[in-house]
Amino acid sequence: MPKSELAWRQERESGVRAELPPALQPHFSGLRFYAWDPDMRFRVLMARIAPPEPLPIAAANGDARPAHRVGRLRLRLPGGTAVLAVYRLDDLAEQDADALFLPFRDAGAGRDTYGGGRYVDLERLPGGVAEVDFNRAYNPDCAYGITARCPITPAENNLAFPVRAGEMMPPGH
Repeated sequence: MPKSELAWRQERESGVRAELPPALQPHFSGLRFYAWDPDMRFRVLMARIAPPEPLPIAAANGDARPAHRVGRLRLRLPGGTAVLAVYRLDDLAEQDADALFLPFRDAGAGRDTYGGGRYVDLERLPGGVAEVDFNRAYNPDCAYGITARCPITPAENNLAFPVRAGEMMPPGH
């Protein structure tokens, strides 16, 4: 595993541990990850949606978070081909106007991975290309009892096959 990947995983675990409610901290035994796989990292042209399509994304607490569908990615993963929508969460735009949000739910959700799906942060590259690294797929904070405002993966990003990369089901679920 590349050093940067190990550092990302350690930082992710430290961040989750630091945000846990005090009552849950004694029960947290760390994060579990699939083995790092260089074939789960992609550079792909994002088909932009112009103008971006407004839509609410349901949150775990029952609220609707304002968002825009800004593009689509077509990827060939080990389990099959996926076309995934990419979003911008409007309530986070003040912090980072260029942030791209990619939630997905794979066939292992509820068994091997968190039932509500996982997220991947995308990196914008020149020429409309996005870097997608499923090794860095992570569970929403809701999986650990940190918050209840986690966006629920829209149905259009449900995959019929498992994605065996990134963060696995939280221990104890």
